[in-house]
Amino acid sequence: MSGCSERGAGAAGRTPKGGVYRQRKPRASPLYQCADRHLAELRSEGRLQQLLEERVIERFLKCGDPHYGFARVYCPECRHDYLLAFSCKARYFCPSCHQKRVLAYGDWVEENVLAPVPHRQYVFTVPRMLRPIFSRKRGLLAELCHIVERLLIRAYTGAGVGGRPGLILFVQTFGDLLTFNPHIHVLAANGVFRADGAFVVLPAIPVKLLERGCRIAVLKLLVAEGAIGERLSASMLAWRHSSFSVHNGVHVPAGDIEGRKKLAQYMLRAPLSLEKMTYLPDAGMVMYRSRLHKGLKRNFQLMTGAQWLELLCRHIPDRFEHWVRYVGWYSTRVRGERARKAVPGAAVQAPQDGQVIAACARSAWARLIHKVYEVDPLECPKCGAPMQVIALIDDAEVIRRILEHLGRWAPREAQRNQRAPPRDGKGLKSPARELTYHPVPDIA
Repeated sequence: MSGCSERGAGAAGRTPKGGVYRQRKPRASPLYQCADRHLAELRSEGRLQQLLEERVIERFLKCGDPHYGFARVYCPECRHDYLLAFSCKARYFCPSCHQKRVLAYGDWVEENVLAPVPHRQYVFTVPRMLRPIFSRKRGLLAELCHIVERLLIRAYTGAGVGGRPGLILFVQTFGDLLTFNPHIHVLAANGVFRADGAFVVLPAIPVKLLERGCRIAVLKLLVAEGAIGERLSASMLAWRHSSFSVHNGVHVPAGDIEGRKKLAQYMLRAPLSLEKMTYLPDAGMVMYRSRLHKGLKRNFQLMTGAQWLELLCRHIPDRFEHWVRYVGWYSTRVRGERARKAVPGAAVQAPQDGQVIAACARSAWARLIHKVYEVDPLECPKCGAPMQVIALIDDAEVIRRILEHLGRWAPREAQRNQRAPPRDGKGLKSPARELTYHPVPDIA
């Protein structure tokens, strides 16, 4: 389900809840306007590389739109109710749904995976000239993840202290301006776990050691895959500044629970920020502002809407492409072994009652919205009593009759057909706006 909050003018002096819940308006989003207008162009020109990309955009266009289904939320005290539209739950494209996923992941990983010990972030990046190879051969992203995993395990176990590291690896493919920049984030316990669960703190692994090992392993992989030649590999091994980089300056102390959660959420964040995006409908152009890009020497992107969507689609993982991996003490197998030893005979759990599961699922979105916007969407804005989800409507005919009764029936296709070209004061079409467009390099 989908929604957001709008704060009133006097929010600063209110209670910690901070405002009144208001549903978001997805059609007002610049990303929605861009996708609604340019998806057909991408489809007709065959610029979508995989069927998943088209499906994700189509689902995004239905996200938060009551014309495709909704829940009815009702207050039994004052009988106030409203309709809450379904969400698309698309990864890495829909900013609203992916943000909910990020928030839920932060809570889950802290409760089920991370130990209350110091943690450190490692970031591994590859040179700019090699990044197009990972864009063309997406399977190499998993191999890059394995290289980083082996380097860290070798470094931790080679410290002379018997134990197993705890690592979570995240693949990211985007930079500040959404250019394709494959790199690996690692949330690592700052030490090793012994077999009895005792944790031994270790100093940070020297970045020079990791940089050298990463350079050798990645170049060897690319040569074996036929992506580069032996000559280029030998030349890059001889470079004084290889452009392979490792950063390990971010660390979180043992007692900082929120710090661990925020660090995990940062590693899983979406490529796009709607606050940085502007869509110019008259020209069909997108302006995106961010931090200064060292390669492009600017802090903005300006391109057509179709090119912008194509750029975004490059950061959507495939259906079976896993971009989060758990290693060592944090691996699924080791966590399962610990759970079986801690609770003997509890490996098989009785299934929960179906109504309990459904109630948990329906209220999950409410908890996340409450956490982000400090408002409770299940608190009645009229009387303050708790509200309930009493119906889920997905039948097309029923949806139409309800929305027509409420005066809210305005399907997307009808609005698109009603759009007229901009006109000047004399009733003539306005001349096309002239823009200077400088093509953005594929990789920067």
